Amino acid sequence: MRVATKMASNPEVVACASHYCSMVGIATKPVFTQHKLPSMIWGAVLPDITIPSSKYITRINGTQREQNAFHAEWSRETIKKVYGKAPETYVVIHDITDYGRGHAEYFISSVEKLGGEILDKIGITIGQKDLSAELTKAKALNPDVIFFGGLTPEGARLRIQMEKMGIKAGFEGTSGILNEDFIKTTGPDVAEGSTCFGEGAPFEKLPGGKQFYEAYKKEGFKEEPEFYGIFAYVAAQLIMDAIEEVGPDREKVADVLAKSRRETSPIGPIRFDENGQNITPVVTAYVAQDGKWTVWEDSEYATGKRVLPTIQYMQ
Repeated sequence: MRVATKMASNPEVVACASHYCSMVGIATKPVFTQHKLPSMIWGAVLPDITIPSSKYITRINGTQREQNAFHAEWSRETIKKVYGKAPETYVVIHDITDYGRGHAEYFISSVEKLGGEILDKIGITIGQKDLSAELTKAKALNPDVIFFGGLTPEGARLRIQMEKMGIKAGFEGTSGILNEDFIKTTGPDVAEGSTCFGEGAPFEKLPGGKQFYEAYKKEGFKEEPEFYGIFAYVAAQLIMDAIEEVGPDREKVADVLAKSRRETSPIGPIRFDENGQNITPVVTAYVAQDGKWTVWEDSEYATGKRVLPTIQYMQ
């Protein structure tokens, strides 16, 4: 908050591309609004960041609503098309932040609309090491799937402890575990067959992904670009284009950003609704296969060559 306030109080700052973290995104929304500093979100997924709307807040990535609607449809319908059956029962475990609670709520409502049954909803704290009590309760309910709404540290810990306790239910997570650290922490064998969902798609599957990746590598960065890197790149582009159009004026830049419309961009079409939310987000399903997150359609699970743990457990 101090950093956001310091930046927003500086008249030389015209706009900013922010945030990756939903907790920070929702906390700083009043700061940007009060100081009338345009902020374009490129990674945070909490719907409340753009609802209720603020003239100064826009977002180019999707939200928990779109991600979990897609997730539920995948879990209930896509799996059935491949294996002839799909999960019926779920235990939802989530961290108790706005991020975790939001994912849990949207996933539950989406699954129930498609006829799935939620057996229980269990909250855990950030940094919680021992999850045996929560998992003992979940195990007794015998779900087909354990859904996790949260980030990698708790998600990896949950998956490891599921394995140690002999819980064979499928493991489905959110974009919060879509990174290499999840698989490094659990180990490839434990992670195998876990699934998660993220806004956008791998660089090679996005319209401007290849060009972005080549430009990034050309700059000499040692680390590989993060998943949301291209979203931050596009947000910065839109901001710079707006400043070039109307000059370094916060009010005018905010107006231009809110009305921005691109039929083509490195991440695909961009069209903002009345809340400043991009209404054309892309969501992609991933499965852990051979030690890496693999796009579902490109995996051996999607062809039926490999069988998801969920289906193995249900047989």
